[in-house]
Amino acid sequence: MATEQPAAVPKRLIDDARRGDQAAFTAIHRVYAPPLRRYLEAVSRDLAAEVESATWESVATSLNRFSGDGIQFRSWLFTIARRRFVDEVRRSARRPLVVVSVTESPAVDPADLDDGPDWAVQVLRMVPTRQAEVVALRVLGGLSVDEVSRLLGITPENVRVLCHRGLNAIRRTLESGEIDTTGLSGENRSAV
Repeated sequence: MATEQPAAVPKRLIDDARRGDQAAFTAIHRVYAPPLRRYLEAVSRDLAAEVESATWESVATSLNRFSGDGIQFRSWLFTIARRRFVDEVRRSARRPLVVVSVTESPAVDPADLDDGPDWAVQVLRMVPTRQAEVVALRVLGGLSVDEVSRLLGITPENVRVLCHRGLNAIRRTLESGEIDTTGLSGENRSAV
């Protein structure tokens, strides 16, 4: 599967940020924040902002220990994000449970989908969680099969299967007419 990778920042920019250059850190944030946000929104709309904030805080406090180029940085960033997400899910599990009727709160109502640039994230919410996470990491995050495999602790073959099934589920959803894609540009339509 060919995916368009988010631009990798130059190693010198990472090195500058490691030495405390705020402008370099801001430039890195501008490159990686949008795909990171889309990934987090795809795996959990409710926790995305909190996890994104915790991720960038972790990056800022541990950047001096990172060594590598822009591609390795992207993998490192998404690894931190996934770990913060898992931490937050565990923390949430210890909080009191609020019961909501399923009829009052559907997982995703196709009528709630808008034609904004992040419609792909909304469509991913209609796919089983593990498939959505793999597709989000591969397509929105731009990670390789091997990077996703290491991050999720599954085999590369399993990554390929989950990605294939997730993309097929998205295709079937779009072809079913359940979601109106007539107003979407080709750029948005090709995001998945």
